[in-house]
Amino acid sequence: MTKHHGGPHPEHTFHLESPATGIADTRHVVVGIGSEPSSGDVLEFALSLATAEGASLHVVHCINAEDQPVETDSPQFEKRLNSTMITQREHTRCALTSHAGTWTYDCNHGDPAGLILSTAEKYGAFTIVIGAPRRGPISAMSQVLHSSVASRLNRQNRYPIVLVPAGLKSTTWTRKTA
Repeated sequence: MTKHHGGPHPEHTFHLESPATGIADTRHVVVGIGSEPSSGDVLEFALSLATAEGASLHVVHCINAEDQPVETDSPQFEKRLNSTMITQREHTRCALTSHAGTWTYDCNHGDPAGLILSTAEKYGAFTIVIGAPRRGPISAMSQVLHSSVASRLNRQNRYPIVLVPAGLKSTTWTRKTA
């Protein structure tokens, strides 16, 4: 099912969900992804966690400046933006089809931390998975000012946060049996 949301580029906002499986999952994992390459690792980790826990997976992507081509005044801007968004949507959708449980995928404009938290609240998530903060002076300043998504989510006390470092593959961690 696809529904479009409002915003500056409504054609890039949507809600997708898995076909009805008849399975009523009682556990839920929320994952926040972006346009950076490490989001693939974050999604892969969240898929592995949700599978190991027998949980539904809810993917949240907030469209921001990082999704947009650098040359905003270029005649090719809209074409490049559209291509980027379609590629990311299809890559994520294909990854989600491997999940045996139910899933949702929402792409919208707005505050990433706020949308991730509202999705966690909506589904009663037992954890939130996001990418670890990037390195560098701008990221360090965001951490100090508590404006990064990771900083803002770490300030709440309702949901445990799993920070996935860039380059971590889900095959490098194993679930230990009790």
